[in-house]
Amino acid sequence: MTLVCEAMNRAPMSVEADVTAARALAVVETTGAAHLLVMDHDDLIGILCACDLRAAGPDEQVSERMSVPVITIRPDATLEDAAVTLGDCGVGCLPVAVGGLVLGTIGEEELAAAGIQGRLPHRRCHPRAHGLEPPGPHLAHHH
Repeated sequence: MTLVCEAMNRAPMSVEADVTAARALAVVETTGAAHLLVMDHDDLIGILCACDLRAAGPDEQVSERMSVPVITIRPDATLEDAAVTLGDCGVGCLPVAVGGLVLGTIGEEELAAAGIQGRLPHRRCHPRAHGLEPPGPHLAHHH
């Protein structure tokens, strides 16, 4: 079985909590990132989907749109566990963390690249790709 640490994105994009939605959206558009980690110095305090930013006012701070608390997964979990967690929690990306240290992220794109497809029922993310209206901020819990 493939582990999360073998397939994760090791260079996730992040922003500080006081950044404006317009600035964060510029990061998304420049890098192609679907998700941004929201950091307070070295601490993960939230996560944003690009759809959260598109629904935000340009001067709104990302802290007003981020999902909190963040659902994380350990690097030694299997990709199947990651797929189940994504689907059960209705999220598109999980930060990979150990003891508060963020090592990367795992999401639908990484799972698909590893051959795990069709198990992710959520469609709250990426509304343009699925013909849906952007959702408002959503809450998540630690897993």
